[in-house]
Amino acid sequence: MTVCDLTHAYHATSGGIRTYIDAKRRYVLDHTDHAHVAVVPGERDGIQREERATTITVEAPLIRGAAPYRWFSRPGRVLAALVEAAPDVVEVGTFYMPTEWGPALAWRRRARRSRPAALAMQAHTDFAASYAEVYAGKLLGPTLGRGVGRAAAVYARTVLGRADLCLAPSPFQAARVTGHGLGDVHVVTPGVDPEVFSPAHADAALRDRLGVPEGGVLAVYTGRLDSEKRTPTLVEAVRRADAERAARLVFVGEGPHRAGLEAREAAGDPIRVLPFLTDRAALARLLASADVYLTAGPHETFGLSVIEAQACGLPVVGVAAGALIERVPPGTGFLGPVDDAEAMAQNLLRAADDRARLGAAARQHAVEAFSWQASFDRLFSLYETALAT
Repeated sequence: MTVCDLTHAYHATSGGIRTYIDAKRRYVLDHTDHAHVAVVPGERDGIQREERATTITVEAPLIRGAAPYRWFSRPGRVLAALVEAAPDVVEVGTFYMPTEWGPALAWRRRARRSRPAALAMQAHTDFAASYAEVYAGKLLGPTLGRGVGRAAAVYARTVLGRADLCLAPSPFQAARVTGHGLGDVHVVTPGVDPEVFSPAHADAALRDRLGVPEGGVLAVYTGRLDSEKRTPTLVEAVRRADAERAARLVFVGEGPHRAGLEAREAAGDPIRVLPFLTDRAALARLLASADVYLTAGPHETFGLSVIEAQACGLPVVGVAAGALIERVPPGTGFLGPVDDAEAMAQNLLRAADDRARLGAAARQHAVEAFSWQASFDRLFSLYETALAT
């Protein structure tokens, strides 16, 4: 079987979707006789082949205001890439882009003239709530924003309903999608490598380099720096915590909020802004050296960075919304109200005070519940069933 992942959300500094695709490729090469293809955007057209792994890059312009993300402006070239790759299954990772699902549907029609072919769509993102409603609300006001969100939900149902296999990364997101009126949605959770992400990689010297004083609290956030992640709430929370006990928050990632966060750091706020870490071992070392993982986004559909932090032995402080309710069971951290910086500050201090107990429980939860191999064993079984239908 040849499986192809198609998405615009794959570049040098992208987060969970790239991690998922890279892990799938490793699974294919290490545990199966299958082949893997990725069709992704880039500065120029190109193709790389290595063993049973192929990456086809389609020249694509940057998305204004969302660099380094790019969008497929030439759907015909995307279709040509799919035809050239000749996969058995195509999985669309960002279903809301017409220049992605359109070529994928065209590929399926063409492929089925001569052989079985299946189209899977992965609802990695709560497109209607976290993007359509939020950004429309900023431009048009909350009432019209909610209307746009409802229209986006209808759009999501229509597009996802055309797939042979609809996937979601968590029970929460599966419920969101079925709430849009779709039928069967299969949960395939991401996983974590417990050897890479481990408390054993803690580095006291790293805390010193980050300027964390003796007895201070080091919190970390990793991911996209954008509106849906509520970065201002994170900054305000750590400012309030720092007023009671020395605290620092390290941001790791890229996005439109990066420049503003760097300005806050320069102005003296207790934060550090680091580049995206492509080295997974370096990311694990930072997480294992911290006291708390901090996150404020209310629209998480899974929270891969959360389980990576938990595997490193970190309690998680977040908000009682989205998939965080599933990711942070009692005894592994604290969840508070959305956009409540004071509650988050107090939870941050509570978690730091009880780091050893909460962190050990978080590590156990992540290692026992999330396995890449178990997830992909299930996924490839679903692929085979879709091809046989």
